[in-house]
Amino acid sequence: MIVNIDDSWLVAAAAAFLIAALLLARTIRSLIRILRGSVVASLPVHTEQTIPLPRAGTFDLYVEGKRFSRNFAALDFALSDAAGAPVPLQRILFRTTVSGVSRVRLLLRRFAAPGAGTFTLRITGIKPDQDPENRIVLATPVTARMVLHILAIVALAMLAMASLGGAVFLLLSRP
Repeated sequence: MIVNIDDSWLVAAAAAFLIAALLLARTIRSLIRILRGSVVASLPVHTEQTIPLPRAGTFDLYVEGKRFSRNFAALDFALSDAAGAPVPLQRILFRTTVSGVSRVRLLLRRFAAPGAGTFTLRITGIKPDQDPENRIVLATPVTARMVLHILAIVALAMLAMASLGGAVFLLLSRP
């Protein structure tokens, strides 16, 4: 059986497309799993609330609400441990945003919990007409893993599109 060189390229392009599409789907699922698994607590926006943290370590403080909401513009936060000692909250210069269809989660602060236990979060600047669906979300840091996943998604999507385009080109250029 004689194999035409165009047939070999077509098979390679189709295989590359299938592999890229499968890896793309797995990478997207992995990113979603990482984002959901990082959430430690999701709380309504109230002036004061108690938050149980399961372990010592670094945590990110996000606000979550409807897309284009301005409800969070004036919020300020203070965190203290069970003994009442303040826990420093670091401002975030390059804010991570996690967007869904109608909701957006925006990283505002990062803090290091000295140990597991109950912490008190105080929030000032809450608007009286605050949307009751708005949330404060505490999560483990995922920014680096999220960026790596997004880069992989972009590269795999480009590979899938290029291999699909190559396969279509090879099919259309046949005599």
